[in-house]
Amino acid sequence: MNIQELSELLLTYLYDRAEAEIQSFYFFSLNEFSVSFGITDRQQILDAANILETRGFVMLSLDLVGQVSALINLDGSSFVENGGETGIIAQYRNNPQAYIKVVEDEGMVYPSPITIRQFGPDMMEARSPDPVPQETAEAVVTTTKQLVFNIIDVILEDQTLDEVSRSDLLRDAETLNIQLEKTSRNKVIIYALLQELSSISSISHLVSQLSTYI
Repeated sequence: MNIQELSELLLTYLYDRAEAEIQSFYFFSLNEFSVSFGITDRQQILDAANILETRGFVMLSLDLVGQVSALINLDGSSFVENGGETGIIAQYRNNPQAYIKVVEDEGMVYPSPITIRQFGPDMMEARSPDPVPQETAEAVVTTTKQLVFNIIDVILEDQTLDEVSRSDLLRDAETLNIQLEKTSRNKVIIYALLQELSSISSISHLVSQLSTYI
């Protein structure tokens, strides 16, 4: 496997991990990728991560003990959804067992605030996110974005919310915005976010309007 293929495999791993979470703003450890895929050359993984950062697909973070983590962004997600360039993404999707050496489970420790979940290739198959027709996306994109922005504005101005709740709701709204901009939407995540946001009386009417466009 050359460095370009490794970088795309790493990006796919980050995409799958992010898609398995309700909220998308999580950094995932490169060490976990190394263990899961049986790659012992840590410098090679760092080189692959640097390629992804240079291309604008991820943001890298270094913690106090020197562990490197990565956060995939919308451009990186679109790259994975479009199949990449080397062909390794399709190969991995067709036969993940050929690449995954250790399946992550609840026994592994993840840095906070990552939610620990059973993670394996079957998770992606079970969700089956539906592709968004191009003409539909173009017709509603302005309205949906404006509704999300309106929701964010109300959350910022709502004096009944404490700061922790406000922060969580803003993260939900931003994650929802990211999902709605994707070419392949994960409806499980979208509906979970809509349900969470609709529980807030000050924005429930906006969430109800937004749900009609999903």
